[in-house]
Amino acid sequence: MDKFKNGDQIKTSLGPSLTKEADDLMSIDLSKLQIFWGLSILSRTLGDEIVQRIQSYPGDISFLHKINPNINSELLEMHIGYIQIHARAGVLKDILLFRDEFQDHLRCVFGTFQRQVWAKIIHPEFYGEDPKFSPSKALVFPFHHTSPNENVDYQFILERVQNQVEPGEFLFRLTIENFDRANLDLKSLPHVVVEDLKSRIYIAGSTKISESIHSSVIGGCQKGESDYSEENRRFNRVFEQIQKTALGSLTQINFFWEQDFARFLLTSDPLVSLPIFKKLFLMLEDQEVTRCIKEGYTIKVDLGSAIVYLDLSRLDRVLNYSFNRRRKAQTLGYYLSRMPELEDVADRKEHKLNLSGLRVYLIHHITSEILALIEAFRRLDAKSITVSFVKYGGNIPSVYLDTLLDLPTDSFYMSGLELKVSQDRKIYYSLSPLYSDMSDMRDVRDFMDREQLDFFAAMKLLSTNRFLKLCLDAQQDGDRVILIEDGGYVSPITNQYALEGMTLEEVCSEYFVKVPTNIKGSIKFSEFLDSVLIGSIEHTRNGYERLLTVVKEKSKLYLPAYSIAISNQKVKEESKEVAHSILKAMEDVLHGQGKILSRRKFLILGSSGNIGTFLCKYLRGGRMHDQNDHLIEIDIKTDSPSQWKYNNISQVPEEVLFETDFILGVVGESILDSNFWEKFLINCKSKNIYLASGSTKTVEFAQLTSWLNEFLLGRKNSILGYDVEVEATRIIDPQSQMDQGGIIILQFKKDGLRFEKKLFLLSDLSPVNFLYYGAPTEIMDSIITQLLKVSLGLVDQYRNNNRPKPNLYAVDHEIDVWGNQL
Repeated sequence: MDKFKNGDQIKTSLGPSLTKEADDLMSIDLSKLQIFWGLSILSRTLGDEIVQRIQSYPGDISFLHKINPNINSELLEMHIGYIQIHARAGVLKDILLFRDEFQDHLRCVFGTFQRQVWAKIIHPEFYGEDPKFSPSKALVFPFHHTSPNENVDYQFILERVQNQVEPGEFLFRLTIENFDRANLDLKSLPHVVVEDLKSRIYIAGSTKISESIHSSVIGGCQKGESDYSEENRRFNRVFEQIQKTALGSLTQINFFWEQDFARFLLTSDPLVSLPIFKKLFLMLEDQEVTRCIKEGYTIKVDLGSAIVYLDLSRLDRVLNYSFNRRRKAQTLGYYLSRMPELEDVADRKEHKLNLSGLRVYLIHHITSEILALIEAFRRLDAKSITVSFVKYGGNIPSVYLDTLLDLPTDSFYMSGLELKVSQDRKIYYSLSPLYSDMSDMRDVRDFMDREQLDFFAAMKLLSTNRFLKLCLDAQQDGDRVILIEDGGYVSPITNQYALEGMTLEEVCSEYFVKVPTNIKGSIKFSEFLDSVLIGSIEHTRNGYERLLTVVKEKSKLYLPAYSIAISNQKVKEESKEVAHSILKAMEDVLHGQGKILSRRKFLILGSSGNIGTFLCKYLRGGRMHDQNDHLIEIDIKTDSPSQWKYNNISQVPEEVLFETDFILGVVGESILDSNFWEKFLINCKSKNIYLASGSTKTVEFAQLTSWLNEFLLGRKNSILGYDVEVEATRIIDPQSQMDQGGIIILQFKKDGLRFEKKLFLLSDLSPVNFLYYGAPTEIMDSIITQLLKVSLGLVDQYRNNNRPKPNLYAVDHEIDVWGNQL
């Protein structure tokens, strides 16, 4: 970024130059840039007409196209009323072999009007040139030199011609000729050869793209929002076009604005505001602009009605447009400041403990509270922090990724998964490109895509791979690792491997990790853990239960594991707020579908658990309609079944069960098998059935998911003897366009009548509250503080050689919040 000095100017094809204002800032004034609309439509129309005539007419191609004032009004304002096309017979005889490329060439020719450097040559008066000194010259496009296709041996010649009927009016004549058998004598025709064809890039459909973004941003302004994100989903035309530029492949485009710009958009005529968005994409067609952005400059653009700043973030994967003020990335300190209890521990106000020299491996959700925890680790002097983020569904706020990807890569690394849908419409999870560089995990990605793993299996593979890699690196540097996780992905299985006597090589090979040559792969995995791992900390009840299972099977753990899963604070207070957030998330999804929570007929799985108890309490206490008492509670803890409360699903009277239209699971395991679903879906009364999970994992409806996949993969086509057609689609919020889960549509005939049942799989049956905020920060402050305190306690015990014997220790049961024995 030092090759330019402040004040240096860089020419662009747009006309105005880029000017360097500061070390990382370039500016350009596009306030007077003329916008042309519909050039892609014009080129496509002409291209289709040319192809049709070549296939239908035996001789030369020649026709006159009248400019449509509703599509290309700017050309009429330039006094260009017609386009005349001429191509000698035979020049385009093989056009079907290069039809798409030919269309690109036409777009290139007419896109020239948008580039002042060329447009003023052919139509000088319109750009303020004196025709006496700068007469119009033809433009020659030597596509035979630039095309890799040997069938392309033509050049285009574009001339401006006086209209013979209407004085003062013009037309453009486009002649297509074989370059070596040309009719036109270029020596007698004043012309300029267009020399930038190889480097020229056009964003096809920029008008439609800008209209779509313009509409989305206005929608955001109307809802009081201050940002909008466009994600690179499959076949997204915006990103397909931008990939042609120097910016390359992007994962997201962000738009940020403040109140003044929002007021301008909401009060302005679209004819005034829409050209701003067109210019935003036209800029990307200029190689100097995109090259400067790619090199790290922020581009300040004067658009007349607004100023916009362009820059890249997240390792150059995200393009940002910020209106009227320069974008500022949030710092991790901001998130920590929102959690006073956690910040006090991070700042060591009541203790002198630290994480100095330690490598922290964290597995947790990507929430603002976990960003605060990462900052706490940094303040406590952790040598490095590696995170595998648990993300089931929903969108990750742009500001989170911007903040995290600004952290130094030598001390911070993160990874995570993304939801995918196979060609067979099966939902599975694979590595997400949104996080740190994962180029060393191609074999893991290929395996995930090939096997189409569910969330838990994919997360277990990812997190164990990263854990092993971190431990191997740490051992070579003589460092120690502490494992802190949410869900029991790594600690239970690694304890089991160590107790079963597996070797390091055996474990690593299972998770696609290569043992470095200077470490013996034949050593016991337990011996390897002794040399590097201090112990583990578990947040959730599911993770706690998985560790407890290992203890019951093996009579012990290999290393001590501390847990806050059943602490008084977490059981009593967090469960209440999680229950509220689950109901809020369910209600938001229902409202988007035009439905209300209070009329749903519920079945709760795990109704006597920590969260289930409060869910039932809140539903009965006012969330359900006064005249709606349909709330079936299923829990193994139910000793004596009574009306609405049962020990298992088989005890529920069918006439009651089949009235149910919302099944909510918080039991932590899959208890409804395919036999239940077959009978229920054929006989239930409601057309729409809603399913949601409130547990911390994705196994709540695992048997249903496997059963549905049999239909989607074509392995099953009937239910209880009824032929069934199955279709999959998505739950899309009509206002935000947020993807909120899947819909499975089953159609079948019964008793001569055709039935349709829709299963709404909220958040794709992953924890529904994590579509949004999880649990509120105020309650999570105390919970995450507990997690940090007990982690510091274990580290301190290790350093003082007084760790307890290997076992599972729960806060408020066997240990206090600092890990001290009770």
